[in-house]
Amino acid sequence: MDITRELRNLVSTGEVDFGFKEAVKAAKAKKAKLVIISKNCAKDQSAKIRAVDGLKTFDFEGTNFDLGAACGKPFAISMLTVKAAGDSKILDLI
Repeated sequence: MDITRELRNLVSTGEVDFGFKEAVKAAKAKKAKLVIISKNCAKDQSAKIRAVDGLKTFDFEGTNFDLGAACGKPFAISMLTVKAAGDSKILDLI
């Protein structure tokens, strides 16, 4: 699976949130299906998200700038929360 292609497809056809605060909100509301975490995300933030019972996470091999670029965004993304996959096959990662 080409993760970059699936991320762009996800962002354009699915429902996503960017960032740690949004990931926490979605996790508490039980709306998050998957949280993708960049390699250089702050350890305390990634630990807090990983501690949420039943929440699936995926470690993105690149930095937050790489994750932003993969999503087609001109800014860094430390976490990407998937609420709906749209036409992407991103949930096949888990």
